[in-house]
Amino acid sequence: MFFKKRIIKKFKEKLIKIKHFNNLKLSEQKTEFSKILNHDIKTALLAQSNCLELFLKGRFGKIPPLQKEILAQILSSNKFLTEIINNAIFLNDIDEKTANLNYEKVDMVNQTEFCLESIRQSAKDKEQNIVFNPPEYKINLNCDKKLIRKIIENLLAGSVSYGYEKSDIIVSIEENAGKIQFKAKNKSVYMSKEKLNAIFESDKTNCDFNQLGMKLNLNVAKKLIKAHNWDFIATSDREENTSTFGFAVKK
Repeated sequence: MFFKKRIIKKFKEKLIKIKHFNNLKLSEQKTEFSKILNHDIKTALLAQSNCLELFLKGRFGKIPPLQKEILAQILSSNKFLTEIINNAIFLNDIDEKTANLNYEKVDMVNQTEFCLESIRQSAKDKEQNIVFNPPEYKINLNCDKKLIRKIIENLLAGSVSYGYEKSDIIVSIEENAGKIQFKAKNKSVYMSKEKLNAIFESDKTNCDFNQLGMKLNLNVAKKLIKAHNWDFIATSDREENTSTFGFAVKK
């Protein structure tokens, strides 16, 4: 009996060592992959985008309309790929717990208005109208300024992406029940809790709602919200045909 317990103990210790080694190797591989994304791929895309912008501004001479349209489409694709890479890097940093949060006082209205400018073209393409009626008073949050922009931009992008064409996106910031809440509400098909979870989780798949690049965006937003220890909001109303993405922070 004594030898049996001793063998079992050694076997368990061996399993723990193997698991630890595998985790280290996986972490090293993810870090290396993140470096490749950041330096090799992202840098090349940014260089291409800069060159395309110069061409479109006419720095190298006049460009025929058709060629200009093609260059604009390539530039848009480059920016889309760059955003996916940025989200992948963010996601890896969060998973590896290497994302450092630099807290400072941030004006939520200013940050939301800044992020809305980056999303208006996407909404315009779907003939959506973004409605934002900011509160008359200033609402400050203690958070990472860079990451709060990423959260808001990704939630807004998700709301636009999953929203119906020719509909309104209602964006709000309010204080309610001792909490500061940011919400983006759209008109969309009803989604069950299971489907809502699927579009916000990297380890879940749902073909009906897994839009290109958007699942990664929303997964990053959720993890950054959790990293700040805030409450994550994702609801869908069957009667109104609306979905709401956002977060709540205790005052």
